Amino acid sequence: MSNNKQPISVKQVYRSIRDRILNLDLEPGQKISENQMCREYDVSRFIIRNVFTRLDQLELLTVYPQRGTYVSLIDIDYIDDLLVLRTAVEKEVLYEMFTKLEEDKRLSLVEGLEKNLKLQNNCRNMTSYSKNFQDLDSQFHKIIIDSVKRYRLVKILENPMLHIIRWRNFDVAFVNKMPEIIEEHKAVADAIKENNLNKAQHAIEKHLETNAGMIDRAKKEYPQYFTK
Repeated sequence: MSNNKQPISVKQVYRSIRDRILNLDLEPGQKISENQMCREYDVSRFIIRNVFTRLDQLELLTVYPQRGTYVSLIDIDYIDDLLVLRTAVEKEVLYEMFTKLEEDKRLSLVEGLEKNLKLQNNCRNMTSYSKNFQDLDSQFHKIIIDSVKRYRLVKILENPMLHIIRWRNFDVAFVNKMPEIIEEHKAVADAIKENNLNKAQHAIEKHLETNAGMIDRAKKEYPQYFTK
């Protein structure tokens, strides 16, 4: 009998290991090896080495000479910096939306946001930042940013924002944050519907900020996950 098993590609292995890191299936600080991953994926060291190099470039893996390869720790200061950048982009997008789009186009945009929010509500009781909700979350922000044709700005930040996805996976599970995220999205949509720029910008800022109290608690309960 012939073996019809299709060989797994570098791209598939990369996405799988990356997603395991983002989902915290491979935990921050966990040691992993080329040999281990070669066995798990039944691929050559050449493929795994390429994948590890790419993940190292994205700062999702850290390679220590003579010690091995580890899943990178969560750097809260870096997360905070990324969220400041993302907040600046989205507040500028909202400004452009209110100053350049006619009201009827903004209201049409709100209809899209409200349809998205109805789907988000189906995820309200989820305890993890699932792929399904990630897609809805991204789509919600994309509707806003696409309205003024600025989504290229988000693409520029795409690789660094992988760290935000990992943080969200921790964040949502740690404090059962899914209902709060949905309500924050709703506050943004409501402010746009009310034609209130200041309220919309404040809502997006609140949505994207980190909570110092929660971070302190997280570091106490999971000190092994975080940089010092």
